[in-house]
Amino acid sequence: MPLRVSEAEGDVLILQRRRSAALERARELADERQSVTAAAQRYEVGARARLSEINQALAVLDSELRNVDAALSEAGRVLALTEKERTDEHA
Repeated sequence: MPLRVSEAEGDVLILQRRRSAALERARELADERQSVTAAAQRYEVGARARLSEINQALAVLDSELRNVDAALSEAGRVLALTEKERTDEHA
């Protein structure tokens, strides 16, 4: 059964929300990294460990963002095809 336009639009919306959430989390971590980096340079206890955690989380988020972007591109393609099929059916 072909995907309906509303389902395809829903997929795009979900992916856009995931992307926005990942970007917001990346901004938060980048802000924290800035302050933790200074502390790590002063050899404050625990700062280097936290910096490693932040860097790891940012790397994972980067990968997730690339995956979401790829999925979003595909979902957009599917949405366009679905809309075209609907238009062709009503022509």
